[in-house]
Amino acid sequence: MLVALWGCRIWATDITEIPAFVHLTLIPFHEAGHVVFWSFGEFMRVAGGTLGQWIIPIVCAVALHRQTGDNFGAALATWWLAMSIMDASVYAYDALDPVLPLIGGGTGADSFHDFVYLFSATGQLQRAHAWGHVMHFFGTLMMLISLAWAATILIRQRRNIDDSGSDQSES
Repeated sequence: MLVALWGCRIWATDITEIPAFVHLTLIPFHEAGHVVFWSFGEFMRVAGGTLGQWIIPIVCAVALHRQTGDNFGAALATWWLAMSIMDASVYAYDALDPVLPLIGGGTGADSFHDFVYLFSATGQLQRAHAWGHVMHFFGTLMMLISLAWAATILIRQRRNIDDSGSDQSES
């Protein structure tokens, strides 16, 4: 329930505001993504930051589902991916008129901003707000799917507990 409320709060936050706590949990994976993708050229090195913060929750979800059969954990990792997409949407939106603080200091107006570079390189800078909204939409959709998945698992577990409890009381 708390994850759902937290996700809804992040969803309802204005697209110009950073979801602070979630953002702080994603920064190490974002920065590691730049390093991992370093040898694939400038464009991929820059894109690697966002890819890194998206790949880690995907890897966690797949590992939890396939390796341990922990579908509830996989649903929560999918929720984490949704939060990561929404987090990146804020910076994508910011690229057109950069005002958000960056890790290295300053804003995209006076220092390097991943999405300013990526959108400029692909001719999409003037569509930055639209891309931010599209990413936010897909993050929202992913959040709803992950919460529905988690709720379904909890409901099934509850039914199994109720069914096994009623069988024992009849004996």
